[in-house]
Order: sequence, then C-alpha cells, then structure tokens
Amino acid sequence: MPLDRPGTSAPSCSLCPFRPACRHACGDSALHATAPLAPARIRLRAGDVLYAQGRPKLSVFPVQAGGLKQIYESRLGWRQVNGFFHCGDVCGLEANEPATHTASAVALQDTECCTVPIEALRGSLADPGMRAAILANLRRQADRQAELLVAIGSMKAAQRLAMLLLDLSAEQARRGVGKGELTLAMTRDDIASYLGLTLETVSRLLSRFRSVGLITVRHRMLRIVDPEGLADVYADADRIARRGPGD
Repeated sequence: MPLDRPGTSAPSCSLCPFRPACRHACGDSALHATAPLAPARIRLRAGDVLYAQGRPKLSVFPVQAGGLKQIYESRLGWRQVNGFFHCGDVCGLEANEPATHTASAVALQDTECCTVPIEALRGSLADPGMRAAILANLRRQADRQAELLVAIGSMKAAQRLAMLLLDLSAEQARRGVGKGELTLAMTRDDIASYLGLTLETVSRLLSRFRSVGLITVRHRMLRIVDPEGLADVYADADRIARRGPGD
C-alpha cells in the first residue's frame, strides 16, 4: 500500500469531519499554514486489506475515492459484512476508541484513503467545530447500525433490501452524486452477508424489484425508478406482492 502526500483537496474533502483541521482541505493560505493535520494518502486495489480485526489501531482513514466493506469475524469463525464505507466516511472511527480494530476493512474497488494518526486526532478534538463534526459522523454511523439491527431482527427480506437501496441512494444524494443511479461496488454476496440473507434471496429480490418497475439493473449499475414504491416496500413487504409488472 504505497503512501504519498495529496497535493490538492478532493471533492470528498467537503464531507470529511477532519476538514476544519486539514491542510490539504484548506483553500486559504493562512488556514493552510496553521492547520494541524497533514494526512498522507493510501491507495488500495480491490480486495486489499486496509486494516485487520484485532490489529492495533494507530490511525483512522477518511475515504477519498472508491469504497470499502467492513467485515466482523466472531470467535467461532463466523464472518459477516457489517458496514460499507464511501467517500466522506471515516474507516476505523469508533465512539469508544478501542485499542485494536474491532473489524477488518477491505477495499471493494480501487480506493484512496487519507490516514490520520490517532494521536493527531486526539490533539484536534479540542477544536469545537472538529469535535462537533466527528460526533455527527459517529451519530450517523450509529443510526445506520441501529437500523440494520432492526432490519435483520424484525423485517422481511424484501424490506431489508429496500432499506439498503434507499440508504445507498440517500448517501449518494448527501455526496451530491447519483440522482437515483447507484454503482454497486459490493457483490451480491456482500449484500447477502450484510442483510443476513442468502445469495439466492438477494438475486431473486433484485429480479422481482426490477420486474415490478421499482429498479433497473445493468451489471453493477442500478437505478431506482420508483423511490416511493421502494419506500412502500420498506414499510410493508406485502406491498410488493400487490404490484404487477411495470406498476
């Protein structure tokens, strides 16, 4: 994983909670000179491990481009995808600040991340704006995890998949891209693991969503055609049974 210094800020810098303290994100020369963080950048290829579960946590990693999946492995050897990270998200950032990584992070595609040492992060928390941005990031992560737990514990398969597609669409809108089009960097196996479903169920539901006019799918390009209809399925899985082709 080669390291270098980013010369200019990327569009995702506007979403990064470390922006107020980052030299690379500051456009003003005076702010640039006084900003305490000057993170290096890591480049990953699809399948590369950014960090492994159980290894000492030395840095956190704002995502600049691409995406990653988070994989948790239990003591009995069970593995599950329990999160995805996109541009503007921060891999390794956790509320309780454990000494080791509680899960592994693996690149879904060619990906670039900045690396912010833990000690530099702690030193920047004295800034109220920085602290507020980090807390907002942590709250968003916690809300998404809570929604996932409810979905896996209480919702039907169609609701879980609708939830994920709506969440991915909302995240793209937050980053100012997409307009209903999603590039699914994760595989269907990843989606199945994340939602607690089988690969066959995910494939069947995607075909069903497409046949009733909720989405279109071409390879890894997915477009949400009827977001209100998808939200209806998220609220009540039985509504998909009442839709005919093209409704």
